[in-house]
Amino acid sequence: MPQYSHHQSLGHLTGLASRLFNRLLTTRFKDAGIDMTAEQWGAILLLDNSGALTQSEICELLYLEKSSVSRSLDGLEKRDWIERKRSPTDNRSKLVVLTDKSLEVVEQCSEIAASVLQDAQKGFGDAEREQSRAHLSDVITNLRSLNQHK
Repeated sequence: MPQYSHHQSLGHLTGLASRLFNRLLTTRFKDAGIDMTAEQWGAILLLDNSGALTQSEICELLYLEKSSVSRSLDGLEKRDWIERKRSPTDNRSKLVVLTDKSLEVVEQCSEIAASVLQDAQKGFGDAEREQSRAHLSDVITNLRSLNQHK
């Protein structure tokens, strides 16, 4: 078995890649005049694809802590990108929904995110991209399974 090297471990490398990706995405949003973080983009994208969700559902689907999601949603709400509305089926619950203001920039943000991803994968062939996605998907599946058994 090879000696463990923290700087070459899958955990370290994927975490670093994630932070660098998020930093570049946030920078490109800012350069385009869009006041949004990568984390907030994740919530907006989720809501755009899934429709109204509770804050707890957003936490579960993004695998983030309640405090992180709450801060992201508070920032989005202050800028009128989301609204929190009472659930029609449960008065104790609020649903998070996108506003028209956020829907106006979803396409632009999607294009920016796609360009960041393309730039991050520069030099990869189609087969390499697909193999990378497949390996990461397998790692995520394994980790989700392990986290459910805690």
